[in-house]
Amino acid sequence: MTTPERPEGGGGARAGRARLPRAVRAAWQILFALLLASAALTLFGLPELQRAVAAGRWPPLTLAIGPALLLLFAIGYAAYRIVLVRAGRYPAGKALVRIALIAAVAGVVVGLVLTPPDARAPGQGPVDLSSALLSSEPDVRALAAEVARQRPRAEGLAAVPRLVALLEDPSPEVRRQARASLVALAGRDAGGEGPDAPARWRDYWRDAGR
Repeated sequence: MTTPERPEGGGGARAGRARLPRAVRAAWQILFALLLASAALTLFGLPELQRAVAAGRWPPLTLAIGPALLLLFAIGYAAYRIVLVRAGRYPAGKALVRIALIAAVAGVVVGLVLTPPDARAPGQGPVDLSSALLSSEPDVRALAAEVARQRPRAEGLAAVPRLVALLEDPSPEVRRQARASLVALAGRDAGGEGPDAPARWRDYWRDAGR
């Protein structure tokens, strides 16, 4: 995006600038900050937010923060251009084209962010963890136990009985990953360590209605 064009001649530029309120002259910096914030949150923060929402640590509404900032930018940008057009500082046709372009980009980004990942790739749903948790390979069991805490909470809770059983697995890494997922799903370490840990976890989940 470019800064507003100035009329021909130094005097015309000074006169056009004088007609604009100070708040409007500062609007470009505010809009630019909004654009940077929405881009940073969407590009760099979205994957972590999606993992946190899937694990139940954050509400799904959190995913709307980035798109909301982008929508605020689009609305502010449209208002900014309209003010410039009314002040004679910007061509009306060019302003309409740019406003339409920004609105289209914002709509596409919002749609991509808010569309569930599974809906973006039909026929390529997540791998069922039940068989992986029962694999004869310890590396596969450990990986499945780790992935369980990254899946949507309902799917992770469905794996709880098998995760508790894996606390007695011969592989230390499988036991570690199973315990980490149980702690993530419960929000606290309800079982602790030691040979009685599986029994404490079973009691905890039974009291929790699982």
